[in-house]
Amino acid sequence: MQFERKGGHKPISPRGRGVRHWMQLHVLKGKNRWAISDKMPSLLFCGPKLAACGIVLSTWGVIMLSMLGIFFSAKSAVLIEDVPFTEEDIREDKNPPQNIYGLYNQVGINCFIAAAIYVGVGAVSLCQVRLNKRQEYMVT
Repeated sequence: MQFERKGGHKPISPRGRGVRHWMQLHVLKGKNRWAISDKMPSLLFCGPKLAACGIVLSTWGVIMLSMLGIFFSAKSAVLIEDVPFTEEDIREDKNPPQNIYGLYNQVGINCFIAAAIYVGVGAVSLCQVRLNKRQEYMVT
């Protein structure tokens, strides 16, 4: 294949101007237009500072929510104000502590689920930090 330069007189081969120029050319084939580009889709969607902030916040969230989940599962009396129950729950139940203990366990499970979500956010933030560091070394 030979292509003419815009302002030049002599045709060039794709190898003459380098791979980057060749990748930016558009090739027409039949009715479909295929565009070959050197720009790959990037998974990078946040900067290095936001990614580092995400790691710090997710680390703190995992530690705090895991501790809360442990304390709710241990049925800590200090956390009774955070258990969602009403007076009707106590009056209607023949064995009131079992109903409250079930609510403690449910809140503890919710804390562990939230901690797992924070682990996922931390993993995404760590990937973003690594992609940002990789992009620093790329030549544009």
